[in-house]
Amino acid sequence: MVESLEMDFLRRACRISRMEHIRNEEIRQRTRRIYTSTDNIESRQLLWYGHVKRMGGERWPKRAMEYRPQSRRKRGRPTTTWLDGVDQYMRDRAINQEEWQNRAIWRSKCGMWQKL
Repeated sequence: MVESLEMDFLRRACRISRMEHIRNEEIRQRTRRIYTSTDNIESRQLLWYGHVKRMGGERWPKRAMEYRPQSRRKRGRPTTTWLDGVDQYMRDRAINQEEWQNRAIWRSKCGMWQKL
């Protein structure tokens, strides 16, 4: 949904109607947009994940991220959590789980250009 909204804004900025049947890649080339908003969101989530992982154990963000409820889950397909999404982004960018400890390496690997 974020990407469709972004493309709608780009089409309006370029004054291109959907009736013209111009592909999204062509519009991105015209506007010189290499990365999508989704790429930016993924990158920011990875940066936040590394930041929280480096926090001390008494800090609330770290406690909230590492919290595991004791109750049973509902029936059906397990819901995708924020951490599941972060794990997927890390696999997409070939980032190891323990690289968050070194801030410089983590920031360089979480940048949007690593997605290409």
